Amino acid sequence: MLRMQAPAKINLTLDVLGRRADGYHQVVMVMQTVDLVDVVMVSVNRNHQTILLQGGSEEAPPDQTNLVYRTAALVQEQAQLPYGVEIELDKQIPVAAGLAGGSSDAAATMKALNRLFSLGWDDKKMESLLARLGSDIPFLVRGGTALATGRGEALHSLPAALDFWVILVKPPFGASTPQVYKALNAKSLPDPLPWPEEMTPEDIPEEGYSANMLKALRTGSYQAVLDAMGNDLEKVTLEWFPELKLLKEKLLRLGCDRAMMSGSGPTILGFTDEEAKARSIAEILAKETQTLNYRVMVARTLGREEADEWIVDCCR
Repeated sequence: MLRMQAPAKINLTLDVLGRRADGYHQVVMVMQTVDLVDVVMVSVNRNHQTILLQGGSEEAPPDQTNLVYRTAALVQEQAQLPYGVEIELDKQIPVAAGLAGGSSDAAATMKALNRLFSLGWDDKKMESLLARLGSDIPFLVRGGTALATGRGEALHSLPAALDFWVILVKPPFGASTPQVYKALNAKSLPDPLPWPEEMTPEDIPEEGYSANMLKALRTGSYQAVLDAMGNDLEKVTLEWFPELKLLKEKLLRLGCDRAMMSGSGPTILGFTDEEAKARSIAEILAKETQTLNYRVMVARTLGREEADEWIVDCCR
């Protein structure tokens, strides 16, 4: 059995450049893993060839729609696995929260099966396969800090963001990513695109949040990273849910150095470089929102090497 820890991701930036001719949006994002994790336990059963999935949650049931099940089925098909797979999923990352919990579970599942069956797939191979299931899944194969372009599946590792702490506040409702993108009403892009579909750091437009973030990461300055943060999707989700705008303001009043939304939301992030301050703010906010059924969590950023250490927790 392998016991995998699947870390959540947050967006440090999210630029939407427009809608492509194929219907997808061309995005530029800087993404970061944090130490809020789901646990995925994967084992081989030599007595059958089926996939058995247990655990999950009401929002992510252990059935054939779950990304973990779909990943196991994809690996079975691609590798012609001779045995069955049993998986238990312990969900801690909120669902439909802009934190890529399901995507991280999928990446952890493929990494586990790659190791259990000695498939020898490298990161690029796994990322390519996982891109079939979702645009943000490939990033979770490696984690750390990365630039994501195209639909979000084209990745370039970046200098690690400095260690800092994040207060994550998830209201008791979700935000549909497809609906948020549709409501953004982004401009139509020409075909062919004016830049490569899989953009490198040198290709991305200078005026976006992400270009500023790349410069900030190179300086190694926490304040520069804070100043460069931004998310084009906030204008949609915060308009739909005005309470999220109030939540951002509340985090700042309580002492966060910056506050913004992660992904398509609705999770709001508050940033600080002090653990004690992060836990104090989270405690206050948890008490104040107790009757509203908000989830308030605290996490620390994970660099690439540290994220890899978290991914395989134990093997037996």
